[in-house]
Amino acid sequence: MAKNVVGPRNYTDGNEPDPRFGKQGEAIVGMAHGAYWEASSRHKLFVASNAVAGVAPGTAQGTTPPFALWNPPNSGVDLVIVRATLGYVSGTIGAGTLAWGWNSQTTVPTTGTELTPLLTRIAAANGAGRAFTGSTITAVPAIVRPAFVLSAQAAATASPLAAAAIDWVDGELVVPSSVVATLQGIAAAGTSPLVIISVTWEEVPV
Repeated sequence: MAKNVVGPRNYTDGNEPDPRFGKQGEAIVGMAHGAYWEASSRHKLFVASNAVAGVAPGTAQGTTPPFALWNPPNSGVDLVIVRATLGYVSGTIGAGTLAWGWNSQTTVPTTGTELTPLLTRIAAANGAGRAFTGSTITAVPAIVRPAFVLSAQAAATASPLAAAAIDWVDGELVVPSSVVATLQGIAAAGTSPLVIISVTWEEVPV
């Protein structure tokens, strides 16, 4: 029978260790690998990005978002969003925010461009989730929350994003089947702003 051991113990290969606990009875755990190694190694972690030429972040919620992640009907999985990454390409960014939105959608977004999701294990296989840029969705999405704050800066004076900005969603937002999640700017127009938007998600069986 396993014992609840308080304090550290050392084991050699082949031993069957007891669970370890702290002084307040809390379970002590340690990661053997990176946080997303399990999902990635099992071919469940995907990432999709806009093309390197970039895309305009947008100025208002609308039906042609710069990034949309759609979970088709009866996919059998939830798309659990891990993070979004925003990179600067060119132009003058208008002040505002880039926000998450969502909408029910049972049909494939039309026009625009469908992006190719990649496994983070660098293997050739697609999952259920489908990503789009500039494609038309069926209705204006409801805002969920801001993802990034955009500053009114020009590349000639100071980089609007000295390093890629990351929104660590970490499973807070889940896209079930027949739902589309969007990232869209609510900001001033700026002058020909272009950015790269990337989203990473895990596909978890329902």
